[in-house]
Amino acid sequence: MKRSVIVLIIILLLGSQVHAQDAVQVPDLTGMNVPQAASALNRVGFALGNETGEAWTATSGLEQNRIKSQSVSAGQTATSGSAVDVTVLRSPNVALVYDDNDLTLVNKTGGDLDLNSIIFNTLDGNPAQFAAARWAGSVKNGDCTQIWSVGRNGSKGLGECSAIQNWLITKSGAEHFWTGEGNSTHFAVTQNGIQRGQCAVANPGRCEFYIPGGASGDTTDYIYLAYGAHNAAVINQSTDRWMTLSGLVVYNNFAPQKGLTVPLGDMSLYTTKNPVARAGQLAPGQCVLFTDGSPDGSTPPQPCDVVARLDIGPTLIFWGAPFDLQGSSDQRHTCPAATAGNLTLCVMPR
Repeated sequence: MKRSVIVLIIILLLGSQVHAQDAVQVPDLTGMNVPQAASALNRVGFALGNETGEAWTATSGLEQNRIKSQSVSAGQTATSGSAVDVTVLRSPNVALVYDDNDLTLVNKTGGDLDLNSIIFNTLDGNPAQFAAARWAGSVKNGDCTQIWSVGRNGSKGLGECSAIQNWLITKSGAEHFWTGEGNSTHFAVTQNGIQRGQCAVANPGRCEFYIPGGASGDTTDYIYLAYGAHNAAVINQSTDRWMTLSGLVVYNNFAPQKGLTVPLGDMSLYTTKNPVARAGQLAPGQCVLFTDGSPDGSTPPQPCDVVARLDIGPTLIFWGAPFDLQGSSDQRHTCPAATAGNLTLCVMPR
């Protein structure tokens, strides 16, 4: 009987310790932008949840694109691994107006909108995807672009468009992301691999969202690598922007088969991942780490929060010889090989 009581006490104590470990204090996100909030949350074990926009005005008390409130108040405790939603002071600046035949994108950003990095894709049902660059490289402020799933002799006017700058017809179901073909009910809008909006399929439908651009952009325009003899890391050194890994490829010239590609943006590549971080888009201070498998490779070459890691072994370390990096621009840039005892840096355009 005495032994049973002791065992019960130990179990209760262990349970209380686990509960205490799971209860984590939520940081204050007020005044941060979204990448900064993700960094602060991930560092203590929380995920960044849903982002809700609230119209910004001159009397809002904060700059545009700053967090006004959060779903769990600062200083309160919550379960580690849970998500914290945020309300961001920003007004939608892009609209989609659509029915089952056509879709119109309305640019209300105040300047030219770069279309090269914008992708539309279904979230359920049959897969469909459309690259906005099929319209043009950019669309002027106040102008619109339009896509049709049926034959048409010309574009359709829309009152909120100064002009339909570009329009096209595609009869390929693989591009009909908005029509509901294949029982799809929702589609997403991504920019540089970052989801900017989710829209419901409707006839008719309207969906508005915020896309940063120009000086208000929230992604770095470069990739930063640091490496030494035993490891290499892609590090987001910025203080307030995402660093996206989408489309980033390394050409390994150290491996026995020269020119093997390593898709750094493919998250299935990594054997260890932080479950609350968005590893494909590094928040400020975060990194992905590659090591040669030795104990000396466990510490990043420069301080950073490791959100994904891959131990690739000493015969495959791509930084052991000059290697090429290719980003979203499709241009290759050569980085030098690591040298023993020294830190090597390689910075390339995104």
